[in-house]
Amino acid sequence: MEPAEVIAAAVAALREPLPAELDALVATEDHSTRQGLDRSGYGPVPPSAKASDDVQTAYVAVGDASGAAASLFTTGRLMFEGAACDLAVDRMKTYAQVTKALNALLPQVVGWELREEGLACHCVCPMCGLGACGCIWASLHNIDLAWGGPGLAEPDERGIPLRSPPRPGSQLAAAGVQQWDRVVAVDDQAVRAPAELQTALRRHAIGEEVRLRIERDGESREVVVRHASDLP
Repeated sequence: MEPAEVIAAAVAALREPLPAELDALVATEDHSTRQGLDRSGYGPVPPSAKASDDVQTAYVAVGDASGAAASLFTTGRLMFEGAACDLAVDRMKTYAQVTKALNALLPQVVGWELREEGLACHCVCPMCGLGACGCIWASLHNIDLAWGGPGLAEPDERGIPLRSPPRPGSQLAAAGVQQWDRVVAVDDQAVRAPAELQTALRRHAIGEEVRLRIERDGESREVVVRHASDLP
């Protein structure tokens, strides 16, 4: 096949619209915080019993498409085909957006699947000990850092969203706290990031009472719990 034919074929392939599912990911600004991922309180509702497989398949498809776009850009440059280069750059940016969305979606889907199988968070840090699992947050934070992003370390003035439902049988579950509720204060001290929440909880000895201010849909209430556990 002649180089011009290769370029024409690649351009035609890249001009095909993204599958609807991936296009929807591009349109969603922040998958790590959107409550739209879970309106029922039980985690993202996946399209199949093994949604993580679907996400992994999407990773492979986007990776293949990204490679094709990168190859088209180099070929277009060498063949002095500016339109092909412009298309390749545009598509590479789109695929980067999709990958970022998949990175944010996968930890929440995996967490949902594990909960469906009856496997709750086993971490014993102060947050998780109360039932406020911080492990999904840590996954999202570190995956984003590994891909060159800023992570989720920026303090959130609105408080800390609970990205998983409280562990069954935990103090927060017994108090009726739900996924996507926000912890906004500990003992009347505002908390804006998991590290601040952990520090505030560690000011109490194991077994001591702690007052948490929980917010849902703009309404807040106080929940009294006991510092249950910590890392060794």
